[in-house]
Amino acid sequence: MSPTAATALKPAPDTEPTPDAASLDFSIHSDLQEVAAEWRELISSGFGNPYQSPEWLDAWIKTLGAERHVEPVVVVGRFGDKPVVVLPFGLERAAGTTSLSFLGHEHGNQNTGIWDPRFYAEVPDEQIAALLKDVCHRHQADMLVLQNVPEDWKGRKHPLVLAVATPSPSPIFVRNLSADFDTLFRDTHSKSSRKNLLRKQRHLQSVDGYRVIKAESEQDLRRALDAFLEQRSTRAREAGIPNVFSSRTARRFLEMVLGLEAGNETSAPLDLWFLEADGKIRSTYLCARHGGTVYAYSNSVAHDELLANSPGLVLIKEIIEQACADEGISVLDLGLGEERYKTAWAEPVLLRDSRLAMSFRGSIRKNAETLRLQAKTAVRNSKVLWPLVKRLRKWTSSVSQS
Repeated sequence: MSPTAATALKPAPDTEPTPDAASLDFSIHSDLQEVAAEWRELISSGFGNPYQSPEWLDAWIKTLGAERHVEPVVVVGRFGDKPVVVLPFGLERAAGTTSLSFLGHEHGNQNTGIWDPRFYAEVPDEQIAALLKDVCHRHQADMLVLQNVPEDWKGRKHPLVLAVATPSPSPIFVRNLSADFDTLFRDTHSKSSRKNLLRKQRHLQSVDGYRVIKAESEQDLRRALDAFLEQRSTRAREAGIPNVFSSRTARRFLEMVLGLEAGNETSAPLDLWFLEADGKIRSTYLCARHGGTVYAYSNSVAHDELLANSPGLVLIKEIIEQACADEGISVLDLGLGEERYKTAWAEPVLLRDSRLAMSFRGSIRKNAETLRLQAKTAVRNSKVLWPLVKRLRKWTSSVSQS
């Protein structure tokens, strides 16, 4: 599908025009490569996140997105020749309806869009809402779904948080970093917690071949990826929880975002850290870096004789310590989902989901999904029900293996 004809979007009444022009022109693209150069330029100088970079989403479209038959709908807004916003959406058909949602939302931690800073600061919510409705009508989408959008981001309420927005089931966990790791460690951990973690770190360091590194060579990357996938599989099986990386397609996606795809000449959006001791990888952490923030994406830990020394906790401590020493990093983002180590290091940041029906069929599906998500959120926030669900999953998994 070729891009649509540019469409002018006039400023809302009683608002001053944003810089350089009085109207926003936008085009829609199904081929990410058509706008990849503009996209990269904007994300390198503007506001965004690594999960919506062209490299990340190109890998997703060629693997997990293709498996789900998602049709890319990449919206590029411009003032004159200058791109000021990129909104990477996709059309997905299910249950007799078509929804427009963020590309790759199931395999990222948050969705923000890519923005020119000044345009983001000044664009009225009404203009973005009008643009979104226009895109939905052009593609006959029954429903607009905007998941995991930060409610407050970069100094303002996010324009992709619509009036109908509801809380997302899980927050992300974020903290500003200083150059002084020791102060951060004292501020976030009690004396006994610090003493316990340092003791475990010393035990691991006493094992032959201890090292914590960010994989650089293809050999280290493939070896660490194998360990990550095996450790995640073991944990999912023992805990009775879903494993989003269990398929061969998911493995290929990770290979691509780690830069392991043959002939890939673009920079990899994802790094792979690991802790090794006695010749074995004991824990891993997939991380990304963008705009002064280190994003912790997904981790794993080996269930072996060194598990009692918490190699996963030691690894994230080492990563954070190195981030504090890096002058180019000022923010830590530990991603979605509440875990004890996340609440220790960072603070929860509320995300919002917006669902807007565009047709009668969309209204039916929206109401059903809203009820499902309300129930999911209630269970996750319950101090009684959520531990019960986790125990039930673990019991079900053990029964299925017996």
